[in-house]
Amino acid sequence: MMGVQNDAKIWGFIAQSGQGKGVLMKAALRRLKPKRILIIDKKDENGEFAPMVNSLVEVKRATLKKQFAVRYKLRADTTKNRRAEFEELCRIASEAGNCTYLIEELGSYTTPSYAPPAWADCCNDGRHDGLHIIAASQFPAQLDKAFLGNATEIWCGFLGEEDHRKVMARKLDIHPDRIKDLRQFHFLHFDRDARTVTPVVAKIPRK
Repeated sequence: MMGVQNDAKIWGFIAQSGQGKGVLMKAALRRLKPKRILIIDKKDENGEFAPMVNSLVEVKRATLKKQFAVRYKLRADTTKNRRAEFEELCRIASEAGNCTYLIEELGSYTTPSYAPPAWADCCNDGRHDGLHIIAASQFPAQLDKAFLGNATEIWCGFLGEEDHRKVMARKLDIHPDRIKDLRQFHFLHFDRDARTVTPVVAKIPRK
């Protein structure tokens, strides 16, 4: 494993569909320009950043390189098998180390009461492996506590359901109405270390 970074970076992009979280996340990746990145791309929307491969063997092979960019879409069609497949990807990311690990629709693989052990290790000990975790979700009330509890930065957009607003309001230490009142492409940026919540706007790139 390559030399690791000491600062934990766990970023969450949380918003109802159509609010612009993908725009924000892609803008962040363009700024970061990571030289080592593994993407779980449920909807095949991140081709700009890495080629898609069709097996876990190919994912593992790609991450053995000094620099890599690889995407994978989970194939499993049952909850049990999907969790096992996701956990294997988490192991691969941890073993690769010193990389960006991006997960689209995290709630498809975890629940508030269940986080695959390898995923919990990524969230709890990722700084020792040099992982920069980035995850997106439409349904924060369905996310595991390991991720939300360790998130260092969160971009939260509009959430239509009260249960989801309450979860994020507790995390950001704000009133749920601040989330309810957000317009499309408007977000609240939470910075754990600075202890701030700041309004930001997702800018749609010009074609």
